[in-house]
Formats: sequence, C-alpha cells, structure tokens
Amino acid sequence: MQRRTLLAFALIVPSLMACATMPADDSVLDLYLVRHGQTAWNLEKRLQGATDNVLNETGRRQATELAPRLAGVKFSHIYSSGLKRAQETAAAFAGNTPVTALPALNERSFGKFEGIFEDERSAALYAEFGRRGSVLTDALDGGESLQSQADRVKTAVREITARHRSGSIAIVAHGGVNPLVLAALLDIPVSEAVARIKQGNDEVYLVRLRSGQAPSVWKQIGRGTLEQL
Repeated sequence: MQRRTLLAFALIVPSLMACATMPADDSVLDLYLVRHGQTAWNLEKRLQGATDNVLNETGRRQATELAPRLAGVKFSHIYSSGLKRAQETAAAFAGNTPVTALPALNERSFGKFEGIFEDERSAALYAEFGRRGSVLTDALDGGESLQSQADRVKTAVREITARHRSGSIAIVAHGGVNPLVLAALLDIPVSEAVARIKQGNDEVYLVRLRSGQAPSVWKQIGRGTLEQL
C-alpha cells in the first residue's frame, strides 16, 4: 500500500524562513531538493542529459541567490550529482557545509537523443523521444533506461536517509532526477513522478520526513512565481 502524502505549498523568503522551520527533533529529517541553475542548453531548449555542461551567467546568478533564500537553514550535509552544473550550484550556497558528489544522482544519458532541441528544430527526433523516453526499459539507443536511472536514484536516497536520521540536508540534482527522488521518498510510481513533477532551474522543494507520519512537501515560492500560490 502506498503511503499518503501531505502536499503543501508555502511562500518562503528570507524573512519568512521560519515558516518552514521547527524546533529540533531527532525524529525529523528535512530534505531540501534543489535543481541546478540554468545552463546554455537549458536556455536553448536542448535535451541535456548526461552531457557535463556548466552553468551559464543566469545559472551562476541563480545559484548565488540560493544562499540568502536558504539563510537560516543549518545543513549538516549537501549531496550533489557528479555533474558540474549541480556541483557549481551546491558550492554556491554550501558555505562550510560538506558537499559530497554522488554519480548515482547524475542525469540520465539520453543516447541518440542527447543534445536534440526540444521543439520543431529537432521535430522528428523529439517526437520519437516523446514516445520512447518514458518507457521504463528503453535505453534510447546507447543511453540509459528510465528504470535503471530510477533504481540507482532510489538506492542513493536510501543511503542518504539511512545516514541522516534527523536535521537538514540538501540534494542538488536535475530535472529528470529530482522527480525520482520524490518517487522514492513518497512511494509513487516512477512513470507518474516523471510525467507530473516539473521542477524549474533553481527551484527548491522541502520534504519533511517524520517518524510515524506521512511525508510533507513544500515548494519554495518567491515573488517571481506568486501565481503558483
């Protein structure tokens, strides 16, 4: 049976960070789920996958702005994927917090579709990817299957949550990885998570795991996305 998940949305800005904080409790783990800042391929609407791109100017600004947005959160550890764009984003707000890069959190390799444009510029290939990308066992002609990616991400999540039973940690990863992190934490099917969870560059989710209770999820909303309230 799947666990019920309480889904909540909160406006969290530096002066209101207390909305998402609570007294120390050794049965509560707060997991902040961050997507990396923008890259050139994000801007160009290209399928990025495992290509190891760095942040562009906007992405570096987004990463830098995470520090004041997360001010007051005392992270005990930050985990990032092994790709540069995630590591750069993590480093921008880590301060003195240790950061561990985990290749298990890397984005999926999209095989022959890697680098294609996600619009009419690669119309035929993008349509084919649309048919095949969510098929769990399809490795996309030299890439990685969605099931393989989901399995390694789930293993990483289990290792992280076994290592940290309480406190606050962060995971900095990718648009195709963070839905799988949520799938693992919330016990929802991989196909549903991938189809329905769309996290933007530099967006932050907070997943609160408390012993004996269903997980709770908050999304950080700033002035630029007030319409999402």
